[in-house]
Amino acid sequence: MPIRTCVNCGGVDLYQTAKAVSILPLRMLGPGALPGLPRGRFRAVVCKSCGLTSFFAPRVDLGALEGPGWERVSAETRGPLGLADL
Repeated sequence: MPIRTCVNCGGVDLYQTAKAVSILPLRMLGPGALPGLPRGRFRAVVCKSCGLTSFFAPRVDLGALEGPGWERVSAETRGPLGLADL
């Protein structure tokens, strides 16, 4: 089995939550922060080396990404991801 590495620092000391978690900090961004995806069903992975934290939605919710409130990122997407039109 290949060793998983952090995309930020290349570290291999990664930890994930034992069960699904709610992304409560996103509530301050408003109810549309993750349209169509229920809170409390994410897995968090943290790199102990650099602190990078990633949240992963379960496969059962991924169909919502093709619904309202989401746009597919493509090769034509310009500028830094997440910063367009802010």
